[in-house]
Amino acid sequence: MSKADKYSISDLQRDFPNDEVALEFVFNTLHSKECSCGGTYKKVKDRKQYQCSKCRFQIAPTAGTIFHKSATNLTTWFYALFIFSNAKSGISAKELERQIGVTYKCAYRMLKQIREALTQDSDKLDGDVEMDTGFFGGKQTGNKSKGYEKKGLVMAAIERGGNMKAMMMSSIGKQAHDAFLTQNVAKTARLLTDGAPVYRNAGYKNEQVIHSKKEYARGGVHINNVESFFGHVKRSITGTYKTISKEQLQSYLDSFVFHYNNRHSDTDRFAVLLGAVLRGAK
Repeated sequence: MSKADKYSISDLQRDFPNDEVALEFVFNTLHSKECSCGGTYKKVKDRKQYQCSKCRFQIAPTAGTIFHKSATNLTTWFYALFIFSNAKSGISAKELERQIGVTYKCAYRMLKQIREALTQDSDKLDGDVEMDTGFFGGKQTGNKSKGYEKKGLVMAAIERGGNMKAMMMSSIGKQAHDAFLTQNVAKTARLLTDGAPVYRNAGYKNEQVIHSKKEYARGGVHINNVESFFGHVKRSITGTYKTISKEQLQSYLDSFVFHYNNRHSDTDRFAVLLGAVLRGAK
């Protein structure tokens, strides 16, 4: 990673030294300084609002964003976003509490709101695309099928050299696989999978490695990248979060997908994260 791609705490402090600069950034991202009446918006002294010099209309830049009505100052919020951006294996609310000096309840709410802003895009993967299914959480006891009922089922696809998608599903059947493929993978892609029969006759050029025959790679045909992603997520859950409920698993997956898809530059990843939390402004 080049120097330009790195983004350190000193860079954050240079770009956002105080709340006023951070508020100015939020305003400029979401609004124009030029009012429709012909006036110009200027910040109201000692308030988180901007007022038109002509019609006196006021705008609160943080309204509708994750910063709205938050008692936590903006520089602390931006520091939390910086920590989240660089935490490729995740960060627990307890750790964020310790680092930014807020309560656990506040840290948990901040992380939850950040994750909820990271929805996956609708662009389809193409080229060589690896796909696999993983199971998360729950203890398997007794009958195998009943053990899987307690787990979160995740389908993931990774475009070689590109982006990825990961979604929670309610079934491992062919219909669910076909729906995931139709939504996330272009028909022109070469689908690389294990030997599961659900991938056959799905309308894609499909090449498989047969794990039951101890075949894990055949030239460029393998699913090592998607299996590595599953391994990374599972280790992060065990080491960072300890446990994640099925109800919250998708939002955590979205955060891991965000870090994977923006893995090449710390600077760009932080900028994308800022854009994501402000793009959701209502």
